[in-house]
This record gives sequence, C-alpha cells and structure tokens, in this order.
Amino acid sequence: MRFLLLMLLVTSSLYSQEKFTVYFDTDKYVLNQKQDSILNGFIQKKDVKVNKVSGFCDFRASNAYNYQLGLNRANTILNSLSIADKSSIIVVSKGEEFKQKTDLSLNRKVEIEYEVNKVVIESIPTKEIEIIKKPLVEEVVIDEYPTELQKKIIDSKVGDKILLNNLNFYVRTAEFYPESIPFLEDLYEVLEKNPKIKIEIQGHICCTPGRDVEEFSLRRCIAVYDFLIDYGISSDRMTYVGFDATQPLFPIPEKNEEQRKANRRVEILILEK
Repeated sequence: MRFLLLMLLVTSSLYSQEKFTVYFDTDKYVLNQKQDSILNGFIQKKDVKVNKVSGFCDFRASNAYNYQLGLNRANTILNSLSIADKSSIIVVSKGEEFKQKTDLSLNRKVEIEYEVNKVVIESIPTKEIEIIKKPLVEEVVIDEYPTELQKKIIDSKVGDKILLNNLNFYVRTAEFYPESIPFLEDLYEVLEKNPKIKIEIQGHICCTPGRDVEEFSLRRCIAVYDFLIDYGISSDRMTYVGFDATQPLFPIPEKNEEQRKANRRVEILILEK
C-alpha cells in the first residue's frame, strides 16, 4: 500500500548575491548628478543587505594617491546609504590594483556587493493519504538546448547580426536586470559548445543623436564581454564596439517607446564560424 504525504506550504527567506556599480568623474570622489540619481535608485531598494563597498581608480596617479582616492570614493558611497548600523559593512580601496579596462572611465568606480531577500516557498509534510499504485511511466527529459537565441546563432552565417532582444539594463547604467542573466547564459552556452564561433558585441542607445560622452553603449558591450570572460569564454573569440546612437533603426527623436526600445539594443556580429 502506498501513501501520499499532504504538504503544508510555508515561506522563508533566501538571499541572492548581487553587485551594483556607480562611476566617478576623473579625480573626484563625489558623484555627478546623473550617477547620484542612479545611486538614489539603488538606495530605494527594499530587503537589501549590503556586505561590502569597494573603491577603484584608473592608473593615472601614484599608487598611494589612488589608494586614498579609492577609499574616499568608497566612504562617500557608504555615507550615502540609508542604513542605521553600518559596522558590519566591509569598506576597501582597490586603488589601481586590479585589472584595468581600456576605457578608463570604467575604472573610476565603486562597487556595492549586496544580498537581496527573496521569498522561498517550502513544504512541510502534514499527513498521509492512501493512493492507488499506477503502472510506472518512464519520464522523458527534454533537452532545452538549443534555445531560440542559440538556434539563431547556430543557423547564422559569417556577417550576420543577431539581436539580444531579452538583454536589458537599468536606465543610464551598464547594470543588467536580473532577468537578463538566463539569456546571457544562453549566449555563453552556445559559444562554449561551438568553439569556432567568434563574435563582435555591438552596443547602441536611443534618444540622443550622435555620440554619447558617457559611452553607455560601449559600457554595456564591455559588461557582456566581461560576463562571458568570467564564465570562461576566451577573449580572443570576442571583440566589442559601442556605436552610441549613430546607427538607429528608427529616426531620432523616436515617435514612441517601442522605437526607443528598438534603438536601445545590443547585437552580436558573427565574425567566424
């Protein structure tokens, strides 16, 4: 005789590790207006536990100067956080002692490492009820590879451009929305399984014609590049370029949000297969 356990659903908390970044102007440890607005958006988040604040600099000064500047940047951000007890938060300065990016503006930053409280549903057995035994049916496991994005890359030819249409960023940042991560993992998987493929990551923005002095299209390309590097894709298989708003799909100014979204995009160009 077989029994089925009835389950009681309860909720608990789970913390997921996240990272948030803001950028500084040259030789400054106070944020400009745009970056301050971005930080304020982070401060409004609920159920966030900040663990570490790290300051970084580009290499254009002495090591000692950059260490202090990085520390000043980290403390500026720490003091901005609306947290009553900050004693458990680690504050460090990396100075210039880290892998510097070619775009120096991406080295002048503070990274906030934090955890987000997520609700988890758990089940607890309560009682048993009798069930009737049925013939065993073999479970069929469906291979989810390739996904729609992966299939486009597999079927592509050299010179094809493929839109990463589920890749989204917070406004005026190079920070991914959490829901973008599975699509980046799809991109990693197809590159990992097809080692002959080489790509160029191309970034575009909307709304402001011509060149963007803050180079968000380039920063977003580098964010994708760094994600793939961290997952193990070799750097000699990838390049990146930011086009700002010089190659819009729709004329600027756009007529609606759909056109702005279409212009605000990241694509990959197939270089080799």
